[in-house]
Formats: sequence, structure tokens, C-alpha cells
Amino acid sequence: MNKVIDSIQKTGTVTGKSGRIHKLHSPINRQEGLFVYNLIRADASVKKTLEIGCAYGLPSLHICAATNGREDAWHTIIDPLQNTLWDGVGIQNLDAAEFDAFELIETKSEFALPLLLQEEKGQFDFVFVEGSQTFDHALLDCFYATRLLRLGGYLVLDSLSRTPARCAVDFLNTLPCYEEYASVSETLPNPWLRRLLSLVRKPVSRLFTEEDLKTILQEPFLKTRNTRMVAFKKIAEDNRDRDR
Repeated sequence: MNKVIDSIQKTGTVTGKSGRIHKLHSPINRQEGLFVYNLIRADASVKKTLEIGCAYGLPSLHICAATNGREDAWHTIIDPLQNTLWDGVGIQNLDAAEFDAFELIETKSEFALPLLLQEEKGQFDFVFVEGSQTFDHALLDCFYATRLLRLGGYLVLDSLSRTPARCAVDFLNTLPCYEEYASVSETLPNPWLRRLLSLVRKPVSRLFTEEDLKTILQEPFLKTRNTRMVAFKKIAEDNRDRDR
């Protein structure tokens, strides 16, 4: 897809503007990166994109790679800590990948988004939210993203392993202006059911053979589905009345 993305995923490290090498932590993985890339590539109308929270820049790289070559494509990044906490890594990676159709707004999203809305209401085709780790900030980011998105645009939320993001997704699923479009999920063992089965294994073994028990342990009901990233499509304007 892109040599910079390939290098980062291969080494698990990035280099900051200070020259220091940073080990990746909590990045989007290859599957999530491809999810973002393929979602954008599949819709040629996606040109104007917005990202809340850049960090080491992997989402930025996938977004810009997907829109690269499209006329009037432009990516806006909001990240108040890009050149401090993140050592400028995200922007440096975009430069290394030779992407230049982007801008960085180094202001907290609760200040930057209202100003952006004044000028560009309904003008964005795609918004990626990976910002604050608190529910109220996540919800605020989604509130403004909904108004910045055009009809038919996409809102993608990451970090669903964290409670604030999951709560934001649950709320968005109640809004009539959105439909859940696609997601990235994995199936994991259900630790509680497996623990329960291990406690009763001896009496259960009187009823089942060892082979039966091995089969039971692989059954779907002993597993849980973990969603890591979700995309919503804006299907209507948010015109709820005040009772909702």
C-alpha cells in the first residue's frame, strides 16, 4: 500500500522529529488500517476527510493513501499534542510518505470543532474519531462530527476496547441519522464460561468423553465477539425534536 506504512508495521517503531525512536503502543493494526483504506477507496466521492487525534499517524497514513490522486482531496487533522507528546511523528510520517494534501490544527477538539463547523458544516465526506479517552469528550467529538458530515458520509470510531468509545457507539446506534455500516471484530474466548466449565469439568467428564469436551470448548457459545472499530453512515440529518 505504502512503504512508510509497511515499514512501521514491520518494525513496530516510529521516529520523531527529535530523532528519537518510539515503540508503537495501541496503534491501529493491519486489519484496522485496511478497513479504513478500503472503506474510503470503495467510495470515490470521499475526498474531504477529518481526523480527531493523530498520535503516531497510522490512521492519517491510511486515509491519505486512500484519497491520494483524487482531485481536491484534503485531510484535516486535529491534534493538540502532535508536536509535544507525540514528538511530531504523525506529521513526519505523512511527509516521509510524500503526502502533502493535509493540514494540522494543534488545538483541543472542543475548541477546534466549533470553529470548523462555522465554516464547513456538512462539507466532510469522512471523519475518524480517535481522540480523548473520556466519554464526554468522545460524545462531543461525535456531536460535531455529525454536523460536519454530509449526507452519505462516514463516521469511524476506533479504540472500542475502551469504555468511553463503546458508550459513544451505543449512543450513536440510537440516532436515526446513522446506520452502522461496517466494523472490525474478533472472536475471543469467553473467560467466564471457560472458567465455569473448568470448575465442573470432573463431574461433566462422567457424561462426556475427552474428545467431546475438546469439541465443547470450541463451541461458539464459549466465545465472545469483540468489536475494535466501527463505521457509521450518515443517512439523514440529525433533526430530532427536543424530547429525544
